[in-house]
Amino acid sequence: MDYRIPTGLTADAVAHHIQEDLHGIIEPLGSETTVYYDTFNWAIYSTGGLLSQCAGVLEWRSRASDEVCSQPLETEPGFAQALQAGPVQAHIVGACGQRRLLPVMRIKTTTRLLRIVNRNNETVVCLLLDLNRFEDPVSFRAGDLSVRLRVKPTRSFDQEWDAAFTLLKERLGLIASNEPLLLEALAAAGRRPLDDFSKLDVQLDPGQRADATIKQILLALLDTLEVNVEGAQANWDPEFLHDLRVAVRRTRSILGQIKGVFPDQEVAHYQKRFTWLQQVTGSVRDLDVYLLAFDDDRNRLPTLLRPRLAPLYNFLDSHYNTEQQTLATVLGSPPFTALLTQWRAFLTAPVPDSSLLPNAMRPIRSVIEARVLRLAKRVRRQGRAINAKSTPEDLHELRKSCKKLRYLLECFQGLYPASQLRPLIKPLKLLLEQLGDAQDLAVQVAHLEAVAEQMLVEGAATTSTLLAMGALIGDLLARQQIAQIEFIKVFATFDTGRQWQQYKSLFACAEDDAS
Repeated sequence: MDYRIPTGLTADAVAHHIQEDLHGIIEPLGSETTVYYDTFNWAIYSTGGLLSQCAGVLEWRSRASDEVCSQPLETEPGFAQALQAGPVQAHIVGACGQRRLLPVMRIKTTTRLLRIVNRNNETVVCLLLDLNRFEDPVSFRAGDLSVRLRVKPTRSFDQEWDAAFTLLKERLGLIASNEPLLLEALAAAGRRPLDDFSKLDVQLDPGQRADATIKQILLALLDTLEVNVEGAQANWDPEFLHDLRVAVRRTRSILGQIKGVFPDQEVAHYQKRFTWLQQVTGSVRDLDVYLLAFDDDRNRLPTLLRPRLAPLYNFLDSHYNTEQQTLATVLGSPPFTALLTQWRAFLTAPVPDSSLLPNAMRPIRSVIEARVLRLAKRVRRQGRAINAKSTPEDLHELRKSCKKLRYLLECFQGLYPASQLRPLIKPLKLLLEQLGDAQDLAVQVAHLEAVAEQMLVEGAATTSTLLAMGALIGDLLARQQIAQIEFIKVFATFDTGRQWQQYKSLFACAEDDAS
């Protein structure tokens, strides 16, 4: 059992009480530092665990039960899939995916051992008195935490011990606590677990004027973008750049979709600058995708061909390192910094008392609903035109329309009850996943063809490597055809009478405008 010492009572005072009242013998044990780890999106915590490392041991502990497991690890954990196989790795690898384990809190604990002995000088129980101090690697705050007392019974002296400890609890006002020390440290640092900035969750007023509401949404997207910059620049894991780019795409989509809210020249100016940001971050993201899929793609080929693709991996990896260095430079450059600074200034500036722009002062819900219905009808029209002979360009246009629709529904979900919006977003996500599979395969084929030519010019590939790449391209083309055929089945779950009735019901006030 663990206890917290009431505020204002020092560790020395507690030790004195125990020494005097319970015949305690004080023995210093020294200090140790525990580092808590999780992914940026708190994957381990959200799946019910706590991960920590102390004295060369990595430990996973359940937040809901007494289950604990550990395995040796002297270095920082890095990626879960790169850990040595063991009980901890087995617990966390599925949840973490491609996200790196990052330090979320450091806690230094100085411990005194207090042995309680009876009249026969036999140790009845051991008390561990902990002085805890946190150092937050995120906010860079530091400070003292509550003093804690841990009880470790050693022998069966229940009656003697119970009577004495009951007296001690009353005198000291000990507070039983099962709260993990991590949560106390996070609260002291002004943080909390499950801060996932990739999820847009903004409380909105349906009657608020459109320009003020859209600034509110765009500010939340800017926060998401900025919080991912450090991880993308340092290349902690691929998801930082992915989330940064999603925030940029959502920003561009809102600026492009919601007309008549901001001055046209301002919209065009920032559309151009965010298009630049999307472009300069694209190469690294593309290479991320290719390298992450490399093992699966290679393993689809006959065993004889697989080793011949090693030069391809080395070529992609070397170009990745070069592109990542370029990206890090861009994310630290004056043009990038100026974009974020000026964009935040624009978004935080008060909206004018009155506006001549056609949609600026309209209620946000009426503005959004008209656009949602137009996009939904466009998706339905484009989707119904897709067949087995459609070109990759046809699927790409449909995918762009689906993304625009999804971004509007997700960015402005605060206007609607989740129970009503969820049935619309779920089939749209499935549709986008299927379209993404088909489109990504087509893009990967084009990229491999270009890489083959480049490797040939640079003398970086033998004939056997080029032939293996040709086999890989053939496999990708076959999978692309299958994905395109499967899309028709997936689209059927989106294009249903019930689905369209839900759209009409939720966005009824805009139906006439959207027709």
